[in-house]
Amino acid sequence: MIRNRLLAGLGLGLIAAVAQADTTDVTWQNRVTVGKDGAHCADDPSCFNRYHPAIPMVTTAAPGDMITFHTRDAFDSELSLDSTADDIAALDLNLVHPMTGPVHIEGAKRGDVLAVTLVDIEPDQFGYTIIVPGFGFLRDMFTEPAFVGWKLSRTHAESDQMPGIRVPYEAFMGSVGVLPGEPEVESWKAREAALAAAGGAALPPEPTGALPADVCGPGSPHADDCLRTVPPRENGGNMDVQQMQVGTTLLLPCFVDGCGLFVGDVHFAQGDGEVSGTAIEMGGVVTVTVEIR
Repeated sequence: MIRNRLLAGLGLGLIAAVAQADTTDVTWQNRVTVGKDGAHCADDPSCFNRYHPAIPMVTTAAPGDMITFHTRDAFDSELSLDSTADDIAALDLNLVHPMTGPVHIEGAKRGDVLAVTLVDIEPDQFGYTIIVPGFGFLRDMFTEPAFVGWKLSRTHAESDQMPGIRVPYEAFMGSVGVLPGEPEVESWKAREAALAAAGGAALPPEPTGALPADVCGPGSPHADDCLRTVPPRENGGNMDVQQMQVGTTLLLPCFVDGCGLFVGDVHFAQGDGEVSGTAIEMGGVVTVTVEIR
């Protein structure tokens, strides 16, 4: 039963519905797994970090299938419990955010709505919180890099660097969305170029570090068109809405046939919107089911 609904408009009208889903009596048609290969996104054909309709689908799922995404942390990093604030300088911001997918949804067409229900998030055993100087609403107060490593479980996060602190498990998909179509790419590029020209914070397409490299990287056919994953847009993406927890159903407009569903940037816990750029970042195993509306 849906107990509460959250309506959020983003341009063409992205709608999120917060639901308390009872899946105990549901019979799933099939289970589709999008795995994680290699140490980093560049090693993995099921991983990408830009948006463009030319990015190939990696597998197919049908409405009603259980789809499981194995995801990487937001920086595609080698951070560990032994890391320190000195390691933050080595992070390559061109690699943000590695997404798992995209998945072609059978029968979905441009103009349809894809209803994505979050069934489960299994956290990695390790997560981290960092401060990147110059980023977030409190950048004038926090001018030095910082790092906290977390030991994660299904109930809480603990850190040797913060003794006595236990952060409750409140995991959600920081990024979830669908591929844009050609019209959306052109429209959003123009919109963000105008924002940058007015002095706003906007990241233009950047082929360095872009994946898949043969679609979005230097010298590729779409090097100047592949969109960064940082801002949320009409296709969803990096929304960082902490209410997108297990039981939530998210409604996304499809811009390409098959929609191109992806998931990534999973957070163990976070303040709403990640406005200060801090969360407990982690990889995880995210399971969803979808229907076409």
